Amino acid sequence: MKRLLSLIIPLALALCLAACGAEEPREGWSALSIARRAASAGGLEGGFELTYGGELFEDYAGEYYGLDMPKLVSGAIIAAGGSEAGEAAALQFTDESAAAEAAQLLEDYLARRAADFEGYMPEEAELLENAAVVRKGRWCALAALPDSAAGAAAFEECFSIPGGGAAESAAGLPDEAAAAETGWSYDAARILEAWRAGATAGLAAEDLAILAECEHVLSAVAPPGMTDYERELAVHDYIIETAEYDSNRLSLLPFFEENPNNTNPYGALVDGRAVCEGYSSAFQLLMDMIGVECITVRGESNADRDPHAWNMVRLDGEWYCVDVTWDDPIVLGAVSEQAAHRYFNVTSDFMRETKHFWDGESVPEAEGTLYAWRP
Repeated sequence: MKRLLSLIIPLALALCLAACGAEEPREGWSALSIARRAASAGGLEGGFELTYGGELFEDYAGEYYGLDMPKLVSGAIIAAGGSEAGEAAALQFTDESAAAEAAQLLEDYLARRAADFEGYMPEEAELLENAAVVRKGRWCALAALPDSAAGAAAFEECFSIPGGGAAESAAGLPDEAAAAETGWSYDAARILEAWRAGATAGLAAEDLAILAECEHVLSAVAPPGMTDYERELAVHDYIIETAEYDSNRLSLLPFFEENPNNTNPYGALVDGRAVCEGYSSAFQLLMDMIGVECITVRGESNADRDPHAWNMVRLDGEWYCVDVTWDDPIVLGAVSEQAAHRYFNVTSDFMRETKHFWDGESVPEAEGTLYAWRP
C-alpha cells in the first residue's frame, strides 16, 4: 500500500516514543476523546461514533478490522459512513504484542477497503491509500482522513504533557492523593494561568485534558491569522460538533445518570456531554484564550423560566449574544446550518423574543448586526 513520506515520520516517531516509555495517554483521555481529537484534526466532519461495549462497535472491529476481540480492552471508532471512506479509531489492547498484531490487521483492512473504492470513487480510494496506522505501546490508532498525517499527530499528542514533550516530569503530574482527598472542580483561572505561563505543574488530570483540547482548537481549528469573528465562529462550530446535550438531566428515572462534569469544559470538550453551563464555560474559556472580549450570562429560558446560561462577545466595539447550547438541539438526523447558527451573534432583542430572560441592568445590550451569521 502507498504511504506518503509525511506519514512515515509520525509512525517512526511513535515507535521511538514507545521505546522511551510514553506508552499510555495522559490521564483524563478516553479512547473516544482520542478518536474525536484525531478525527477533528484530520478534517473529518461529523461521523458516527461507535464505542467499546456497543454491538455496532463489536461488529465493526471484529468483522471489518478482523481484531481478536478478547484482546481489546477499550476503543472507539468514528466513521463517516455512506459512500465516504473517512474514519478514525483509537484502540487499547491487553498488551503490546496484541497491539502490534492489530496494527497489521488494520493495514490489511485499509488495503481491502481501498480496493473496494478503486475505479468507483478514486478520491476515496486515494484517501485510504494514504491512511496511517500508528502504534504506541498497547494502543493503536487508525487515521483514514482528509489529512491523515494531522490525525496521526493528534493521536500522538494525547500521549504527551502539554509544553513538556513526551517525557513526563514528576512536577507536571497531578497530585493523585490530593485529588482523591479533595475531588476536582473546574477553575478557569487555574487553566488560563497555566496556559499563559506555559507550565502545567500541579494541574489535575482533568485540567490537563481540558488544556490539551483547547491547545488543539487554538492551533488546528481556530489558528492565529484568522479574524476574531472567524475564530469565534470556528470555536462555536467545534463545540457543537464535539459536544451533545446531556439529555440524562431531563430524565425522571434515577438510573439515567448525568455526566458529573456536564457543567464545565471537561464535559463539553473531553467527555462530549454537557448542559448549558458546560457549553457556555467552554466557549468562555476559548474566547479568553483567543483574546475576544466575552462574558457569560446566567439567566432563565422558556415559559417555565428554567435556569440557563449563554455568552456575549464584543467585536469591533459592538456586543452580540451567542447561545451555543441552543445551537446544538437534540434532534433525529442532521441539524441544518441555519438551525446550528440561529443563536450565533444575535441581538438582545432576538434573545428576548426567543424566551431568554435575564437581568438587563447587569449585562450590556447586544445591538450589533455586522457579524451576525449569514449562510
